[in-house]
Amino acid sequence: MKQNLLLLTMLLSGGLAACSASPTDETTDSTQQEMGDSVQNETGGNAAGQNDEEEQTSNNEQSEADETQDSQNSEETTSSEADENKDHSSHESTADESIDKEQKKMAIDTLNDLVLDGKKGKVYHLNDNFYVGKTTQTDVYNTIGKPERKDTFDRYTGSMGQASYDLRYNEKGLLVEARYLGTNVERQTNLGGISSKDLVEQLGNPDEKRMLEDSNQTSYIYELGSYEIQFVMTEKDNADHVNLLLVS
Repeated sequence: MKQNLLLLTMLLSGGLAACSASPTDETTDSTQQEMGDSVQNETGGNAAGQNDEEEQTSNNEQSEADETQDSQNSEETTSSEADENKDHSSHESTADESIDKEQKKMAIDTLNDLVLDGKKGKVYHLNDNFYVGKTTQTDVYNTIGKPERKDTFDRYTGSMGQASYDLRYNEKGLLVEARYLGTNVERQTNLGGISSKDLVEQLGNPDEKRMLEDSNQTSYIYELGSYEIQFVMTEKDNADHVNLLLVS
């Protein structure tokens, strides 16, 4: 009887112990599982965050590299364009200088030809048979016709690059003065390209220098034997017209 009671007591004690231990174990297991999940989630989250940061850093570095490359390309393009513009400007400057030299050469040729013909009394480039002191008004009219305007001088107006002329006759109808007015087209290649410096360099100092007060012009006069040639210069110091006169 006592043994049975002792056995029953032991069984009841074991059952109570088992009941008491089971919830604790389950709670412990659950807590451990939750902690494991939390650690795993935190680890995964940290890993994902780190990957995002690394990817963002990589993108930023790539963006900076692209911007640097674009900047370099832009600088290279700007430098290239500047070099091209410089070369183009240099070519234009060289071309302009070449044109100026050619025009000056043609003007100097005109100057020397005017003097060469003037020494013979020949009217420059109007007609091979027209001479101051020899040709008459009738000769001129029969050869090239009557002038567009007739006053102290007979005016013949040039066109299409041809020069204009004023011709003056004495009371006997003898040609005594021929005025060469030059061309209007490409004038820099003839009278417009002749300066007082050119006169002195090519012909020496003038025999006379006369101020023309009514026109604010200056006449540089050179004696050519029986003739006299006058280069009438404007205020801008280029030839306005050239007079060839019979003086004896």
